[in-house]
Amino acid sequence: MPAKALSASLLFSILYFFASGTTNHAFAQAWTMPKGEYFVKITGSSVTASDQYTFDGRTVDFVDGVQGNAFMDQSLYLYGEFGFFENITLVLSLPYKRTFIEDLAFKYQTFALGSGTVGARFSLLPLLGAKPSALSLSLNLGAHIPLGYTRNFAPSVGAGQIDAQATLGIGYSFYPVAAYVQAGGGYRYRSSQYMFSKATGCNVGSDINCIRDLQPTFGDEFLFSAEAGMAFMNGMLFFQALGHGVWSVNEPIIGFTAVNPIPTQQRYIKAGGGFSIYPFRITRIYSFADLGIGVQYFITPYGRNAIQSQDIFVGIEYRIRL
Repeated sequence: MPAKALSASLLFSILYFFASGTTNHAFAQAWTMPKGEYFVKITGSSVTASDQYTFDGRTVDFVDGVQGNAFMDQSLYLYGEFGFFENITLVLSLPYKRTFIEDLAFKYQTFALGSGTVGARFSLLPLLGAKPSALSLSLNLGAHIPLGYTRNFAPSVGAGQIDAQATLGIGYSFYPVAAYVQAGGGYRYRSSQYMFSKATGCNVGSDINCIRDLQPTFGDEFLFSAEAGMAFMNGMLFFQALGHGVWSVNEPIIGFTAVNPIPTQQRYIKAGGGFSIYPFRITRIYSFADLGIGVQYFITPYGRNAIQSQDIFVGIEYRIRL
C-alpha cells in the first residue's frame, strides 16, 4: 500500500478510536464512515474513586470513613459503526457493567447489561453543497436505552430511564500529515420513561443491595468534548489528547447516595490522553493494517455532584473494508 494511501487509511481509523469505553463518549465524532464499511471495538474499563465532588464542588471521601477506592467499575463495551450510506453512519454500543461499592459495613456489587446506545451520524457539508475538504461537520443523534436491568439494585448499572441527545461535531484533518483535531457539543434530554428497566420489591433487613424505587427526575445536560491526535512511523503509533464533560442545565443542589452513585444533576470535566498501536501497518499484511490496540486514561479535575475518578480504558479495534 503506498504511503499516501496508508496515511489516508490511518486518518479514517484514528478518528474512531475516541469511541472508547463509555457510551457517552461517542457523540464527539465529526467524520462518517465510507459506505459499506464497518468499525468494531471491544473495550475493558477500570474506573476507580476514593473521593467525590459534593454538589457545591468540595472534595470529600466517596464513602465517609472508607480509605482507598470505595468505588470501582470494571466493565466491558462492544462498540460498532457501519457506513449505511456515503454520508450516514449507524452507531451501536452495548455495555456489560460490573460495579462495586464498599462502605463501612458491606461490599455491594452488581453485574448486568447497562444502557445501550443506538444512533446515527450525518455528514452535513455534502448536504450543504460543500466540496470535499479537510473540514468535516456532522450531526450526531442517539438514544441511551436500558437493556432490562433492575434499576433499584445498588449500585445500579444505569439510571433506568431513556435518554436522547443531539450533538454537532466539527473536525479538521491536516492530511498529508497524519493528524487531526475535532470538537463537539450538544444537548442530552433525560426523559422520565422507565419502561425498559425494571424494579423489584425489597425485603427490609435481608436485601442489603436493594433500595426503594424512587424513579427520580433527571436533569437535562449540555455535552462538550475536544480532542487532537497524531500518528507516527507510517501510522503504527498514534497519540491523543482528550477532554470531555457534562454540564447539567440546572445547578446541582442535592447530593447523591454513595451506595447508588447516579446523580440526578451533575457537572464534571474529564481530561486525559490516549496511545494506540497498529502493529501490522509496517508489514505487508494489509488485511490487518487496521487492527489496533489502545489505552486511554482520564482524570476528573473538576466536578459538582460527581465521582472524582480515574478512568482507564483498554481496547482492541478493527476496521472491515468491503
